[in-house]
Amino acid sequence: MEGYLLDKCLQDHKPLLGICRGIQFINARLGGTLYQDLPSEYESGVEHHMTPPYDRTAHNVEVLKGTKLAGIIGEGVHGVNSYHHQAIKALSPLVNVMAYSEDGLVEAIEVKDQEFAVAIQWHPEFSYKSDPDSIKLVQAFIDACT
Repeated sequence: MEGYLLDKCLQDHKPLLGICRGIQFINARLGGTLYQDLPSEYESGVEHHMTPPYDRTAHNVEVLKGTKLAGIIGEGVHGVNSYHHQAIKALSPLVNVMAYSEDGLVEAIEVKDQEFAVAIQWHPEFSYKSDPDSIKLVQAFIDACT
């Protein structure tokens, strides 16, 4: 069902915000691949599977200039929380990267030719009450929906 819903959202150009598994699903559905288990497949000193509380920074991401995410929270380095063991391995040809983690993993994508089809690897739903970037991201999605 979620594949049908993603396809329909993209076909109808509906606003879309993918969070954590959402970025993974969107990338895979559109022809990309995933690391199935980061600890065993991707050597890194960056913490991608933090422990509670989840409303704090686990690592940094670099938001790329000229992306939709840069327009929302600004380009450059931003702290994010992190709670995942899978991640994008090969990027779908239908998306653009918007941010990378310190260890080179893709942390945010946008679907090409869509007004607002954004996906991130971190969890703004855990930090939207205290983190200005999370507030801006959630508000941008709400604004795209109205």
